[in-house]
Amino acid sequence: MSVLSLSHISLTYSGTAQPVLKDVTLSLSQGDFISVIGRSGSGKTSLMNLAAGFLQPSSGQVSIGGAPVTGPGPDRAVVFQDDALFPWRTVVENVALPLKLAGVAREEREATARRWLAAVHLEGQEDKHIWQLSGGQRQRVGIARALASGPDFLLMDEPLGALDAMTRDRMHELLLQLWDQSHTGALLITHSVEEALFLSTSVVVLAPDPGRISFQESYDYGRRFIRGEDPRALKSEPGFIAARERLLAAIYEKEPA
Repeated sequence: MSVLSLSHISLTYSGTAQPVLKDVTLSLSQGDFISVIGRSGSGKTSLMNLAAGFLQPSSGQVSIGGAPVTGPGPDRAVVFQDDALFPWRTVVENVALPLKLAGVAREEREATARRWLAAVHLEGQEDKHIWQLSGGQRQRVGIARALASGPDFLLMDEPLGALDAMTRDRMHELLLQLWDQSHTGALLITHSVEEALFLSTSVVVLAPDPGRISFQESYDYGRRFIRGEDPRALKSEPGFIAARERLLAAIYEKEPA
């Protein structure tokens, strides 16, 4: 089982004195779902970019299975808030594109793309263009594309932030089902405490100036949903509400007046 490790990571951007992240240590195994939350300026997106290999740390090390991460790789797939799809390509062509770039034969890559589009409930949309889809549908295409190449880790930077509340709730349930089916390790950057709490096996709170882990706690609400429990009932439990308040307190512990 692969483990994505960030060990004593610090990051300072060129031309600045203050580090964005300082001495952050975090491990993500396949089968984990870790959400990172925190106030603006706490380094959430920078943390994801380090995990993806888009950035190199100023100190510390990012590794997978003990091997240093020196850049992006097929073992990690990234989903952004902006779906980053190609509007001139069809839905199935967008999902199949990473497989095409990897040299997979056309018949195999299209079959894989259609299988993942079915998994995200987009049967019948395969030959449409991206501009013909709703926001929620486009995000599902982006998630299908990320999973089609079979990554060990799925890295998501606020992929649901632009969706309306009802669509977002449905996407939460779909994400959990896909995470369970794909056996990936998931890392989610989000501003939503309830989203993090419902989806995650563990939630990490980053405090700002510089970004550092100030709180971390484990949960099982997502796994309980996968086992068949009702999501509305889970979110109404006293334990869920109490956990939400602990996370909010951790986020705003040093909020300026």
